[in-house]
Amino acid sequence: MTSIDYVPFFLSLILDLLSVGLLAYVFYFRRHKNRDMFVAISIINVTLFALAGALASFTLSLGVGFALFAVISIIRLRSDEAGWVEMAYLLVSLSVGLILGLPGYSLFEKCIYASMLVLAMFIIDHPTLLIKRRVRKVSLTIDGVNLDEAALKVAVEELVGRSVDEVTVKSVALTPPSTKVEIRYTDKAQK
Repeated sequence: MTSIDYVPFFLSLILDLLSVGLLAYVFYFRRHKNRDMFVAISIINVTLFALAGALASFTLSLGVGFALFAVISIIRLRSDEAGWVEMAYLLVSLSVGLILGLPGYSLFEKCIYASMLVLAMFIIDHPTLLIKRRVRKVSLTIDGVNLDEAALKVAVEELVGRSVDEVTVKSVALTPPSTKVEIRYTDKAQK
């Protein structure tokens, strides 16, 4: 195992946090208003940073890192209940367990990695950081074939009795004539 060189570590961490801040908040959240995906993008980035540092300075095969993400992928694919925020918490908890379980690190080095992940999760998912809105996606099948998204939006809003943000055509069937659409709408602020 190699020890951590702290100055390059913290400079790299600052650069990583600035980069993911631009990507997740400035570019993604301000355009799409999807808080759950903002949390997932941010936490997965910070977690990968910590895991890459921990696994790179330890003489384990890279397969250990890939195995962790394989487990997370299987859980994500098998779970209808878990959303992006829940998956981010799961990723952090698995990563902290892996990092703290690696032999050969000093307690101080383990504390740096684990604290960074837990603190990042606390800050990024803090209720005062972003307005708590939930973007919902619903699939609907509408009678008839219609590819005009503006007309579909009006028809869907009448059908569901609420304003929707976006309507996307997913598929069209000719027998019987139907159009499958995915709608996105934003819930109001939640407490």
